[in-house]
Amino acid sequence: MVKKRIEDIKHRSKWHITLILVIAIIIFNFPIFWILVTSFKPSTLITESKPVWKFSPTLDHYISLVMGKSERVATSTKGDFNLLLYFTNSMIISIATTVIAVLLAYPAAYSLARFRTLGDNYSFWVLSIRMLPPIIFLIPISILFALYRLTDTRVGITLAYLTFNIPFACWIIKSFIEDIPVDLENAAMMDGYSRLHVMIKIIFPLTGSAVAAVMIISFIFSWNEFLMALVISFIKSTTLTAGAAQFVTGYGIRWGKISAAAIIAIIPTITVGLIGQRYLVRGLTMGAVK
Repeated sequence: MVKKRIEDIKHRSKWHITLILVIAIIIFNFPIFWILVTSFKPSTLITESKPVWKFSPTLDHYISLVMGKSERVATSTKGDFNLLLYFTNSMIISIATTVIAVLLAYPAAYSLARFRTLGDNYSFWVLSIRMLPPIIFLIPISILFALYRLTDTRVGITLAYLTFNIPFACWIIKSFIEDIPVDLENAAMMDGYSRLHVMIKIIFPLTGSAVAAVMIISFIFSWNEFLMALVISFIKSTTLTAGAAQFVTGYGIRWGKISAAAIIAIIPTITVGLIGQRYLVRGLTMGAVK
């Protein structure tokens, strides 16, 4: 009797947890659903005071993006919406930022983990750079980029993104390197391995899942970044997220085109997340169970 009672309580609790998770998923995904619906809704129905659920879907917003129509005023400095250019810029900048961030952060993380470079508190200072709001860096970065002619260049935006991605990558990789026993390195060096060989041939394979997870998250951070790209890009290096701001005009907001651009911008991040899902789970849970 008691055993059956306990099983009923467990079953009821499991059902309650499932219900809570379903409600949470609906709440968190409703904005994406609303953006998707808006991207297919005719412009005349988007601004209705009451939500319109029954309508004939249209591809006009997506077609206008592909055709490069921004409907900006004549004094615009950005010109027409160039989907191919903006998408290419986002892809190149995100990939370059991810690769460079990992290449620079890995040896730095190894140094912090094994040699306590500049003291035990230095790693917290590195992480604090990632925690600062990006708007703090806008004025100095804008001045420096204007001085060295990096404004409106892919190199400039990549350097700006590295400011935030390197500290994040360094902190995460450092925590996983610290979980690897030092005895493995000592044994390898006794066999004639140099410190560089140890880092590349022993430590790196053991932290491969963590590095993959860091690369995926860094790519998503770089792809979704808006503020820096909006301020230091004008035409040639505008990213997809910053380019969508062209539809906010002094005469109104083109909600349909912004929604269509947002859906297009979401696709690469979702694809990367789905492809690298197992690396994310494995990498971010490494060392959780000793």
